[in-house]
Amino acid sequence: TSAVVVFYRDLGQVIGMLIQIGFWITPIFWSPETLPEEFKFLFFFNPVSYVVMGYRNSLISKIWFWQEPWQTFYFWLLVFSLSIFGLFIFKRLRPHFADVL
Repeated sequence: TSAVVVFYRDLGQVIGMLIQIGFWITPIFWSPETLPEEFKFLFFFNPVSYVVMGYRNSLISKIWFWQEPWQTFYFWLLVFSLSIFGLFIFKRLRPHFADVL
């Protein structure tokens, strides 16, 4: 996002708001079992929820991350795809940084 914010300065404010919303929907102080069934799929779009639930499951429920391989696969697929997409955008916009700054 830092490469895009160079060109669209107001996008930094939107990204800050999205990060704050993402923080509040991460299940740190609440349990995802309290969510209605039709909204549980939105919970898994937040990659931090996987990490938080991994700690909660391993420390409280004694369920280790290798016992849920699909969630681990989805987490790493999401992380790598976002990293590759970010690298692509950064490399594409890098030659124009000097013109804008």
